[in-house]
Formats: sequence, structure tokens, C-alpha cells
Amino acid sequence: MKKTLVAIAALAVVGAASAQSSVTLYGRIDASIGSQKTKVGGTTIADGGALIRSGGHTGSRWGMKGSEDLGGGLKAIFQLEQGFNVDDGTASAAARQFHRQAYAGLSGGFGSLTVGRQYDPIDNMYGAHDAFGYSGYGAMNYVFNSNCATLGLPAGSQGPGDCIGRQNNSVFYATPDMGGFSAGVMWAPGENKVPGVVSAGKMWGLQAGYMNGPINIGGAWQRNELTGNSIAVKNWEFGGSYDLAVAKLFLQFEGSKIGGATNAKDTGFQIGAVIPLGAPSLMVSYARENQKAGGAKYAEATGFSLMAQYPLSKRTYVYAAYLRGEVDPTAAGVGTTQQRNFGLGLVHNF
Repeated sequence: MKKTLVAIAALAVVGAASAQSSVTLYGRIDASIGSQKTKVGGTTIADGGALIRSGGHTGSRWGMKGSEDLGGGLKAIFQLEQGFNVDDGTASAAARQFHRQAYAGLSGGFGSLTVGRQYDPIDNMYGAHDAFGYSGYGAMNYVFNSNCATLGLPAGSQGPGDCIGRQNNSVFYATPDMGGFSAGVMWAPGENKVPGVVSAGKMWGLQAGYMNGPINIGGAWQRNELTGNSIAVKNWEFGGSYDLAVAKLFLQFEGSKIGGATNAKDTGFQIGAVIPLGAPSLMVSYARENQKAGGAKYAEATGFSLMAQYPLSKRTYVYAAYLRGEVDPTAAGVGTTQQRNFGLGLVHNF
């Protein structure tokens, strides 16, 4: 009898501990068949033919997230997320184990405070105000990122169009929902400092928004140091959406500036809509951006996207997507870059 009571008590303790903490394994697989063709000045420079692609629409990833109840409404939280390529089984960023997200922190009535590698404020707003939700086929994604390589921004840096979207070594505070209003602030100190020089990686940014019924509006601003005090990148975004039931409309504006000798700027906008058609849905988006360097316009980027989705279940859907993107330089004798993407794919969430 005593042994039975001890066993029951032990099980009760284990059950209570389990109820106070949880870990969730989750992920997403995006597998598709498609094509991507690029022309410059009317001449094809890249055409891979039929392609088996991973993450063409939304990045394939797996991760773990969890929380522990610390009492008084306070929780310890964490999230680790890694991208992968389902077409060949490799990691999508070989140099990083959890390159998509890796953070830990606390949450409660005060909001949340997290530390690690996280999405930055600009990226948070881009996705919230894009009809495609920051898709690889999205016009916004193509246009706002089109001048990163032209400006020679290093891999992993933030720049015009917020070329990467995640911030290392960051601290992010998010307020709780306050009658529809919410805000957040991110700070990263930069590392490997030497006297008189601020290392690459230093940043700070703000975001704020309001959601109530069919309305969702918000904006963000941030400043990133690339290679020290001489080069600072500033980004801003403002946008929103309105759900009319027959269609959900999206609109956003953005701008960026690089200081130092580059002296580059860009300003752009994106409009889009998600149209429910019973079970399937149709998404359409158009984006445009003017790009300047040294005070003079050097290119104009435009993009048009169309996607149809059909749900097979609550966690699985198929899609057909098309992206037409162009970057038209102003300089004489420089050909227009044209890109055409097609894709038929399946997304499974687990």
C-alpha cells in the first residue's frame, strides 16, 4: 500500500512538472517543380530548365520552441530554427546551425524580452504588410532586395531592402497587446570593438502597429552599422492591410539610405491583394522602387506576382506561382535585367 502511494505521488509530481513546461517540434516543407530564367539586354544569361526546388515560395525549416511556467504569469521561452533544402537534404546555411532563429528570454504581463538571433523590426513589418507574406515569388521580395548585390553589400548585412532580415547578438523587447496597439524595440551592441571604431553588427530599431478587426497598420525604423562609423544603413517602412471579406488589400512604402562614400538611397512601394475563391485563394502583388547613388538615379526595379493556392487540409496546400521582375538601369548601353520564375509546389506544415 505504501509503495502504491509513493508511486502515485511520484507520478503526480512528474505530471505537474510536465504541465508547467512544454517543448514543441515543428516545421515546414516546401517542395516544388519550376523554372527560373534571367535575361540582360534581351540575352538569356541563366536558364536552369526544369528545377526541383526547396523553399521556392516559403523557406523549408524545422525547429523547436518551448516555455516553462515560472509562476506569477512569468514564463521562460526559447526558439531554435534551422532551414534546409528538401531537394538534396542539405542545410540552407551550412555555416550556421540555427540560422533562421536562435533566442531565449522571458514573457509575461510586461510583454517579452528575448536575446539571440532574431527577425529585425523592418523584416517583421515587411512580412505583415505583404500579400505574399514575404514569399520567394513575391514582387516585394524581388524589388526591395534587387539592389543589394549592385551596392556590394556583404553577405549577412542589412541594407536597402533589408537584404537579410535577421539580426545577430540582439536584444528585442515587445510590449503586450494594449487594446490593439503593440510596439517593439531591438538593440545589438556590435562585437569585437576596438578604440574609436564601432564594429559591424551594431544596430537599433523600432516597430509599432495597431490591429483591430479588419485593420492592420504599422511601421518600423532601424539603423545598422556595416563596417564602422563611416557606413551606416537606415531603413524605414510603413504599411497596412484591410480585410473587405471579398478581398484583403495590402499597401506599404519603404525607403533606405547608405551613408559614407556610397551615398545610396532607394524608395519604393508595394500593393497587393488576397482574394478568397471558396476553398482556393488568389494572391496578386505589384512593387516598384527607385534606386539612387551619389544623388543620381541609376535604376528602377519593378515586379509583378501572381499565385493560386488550394488547401488539401489544414496543414497542407498546393500552389502555382509566377513572378516577373525587372531592373532597368538609367545608364546608356546597360541592358535591362529581366527575371521570370514559375513554380508548382506543395507546402506541408507539421
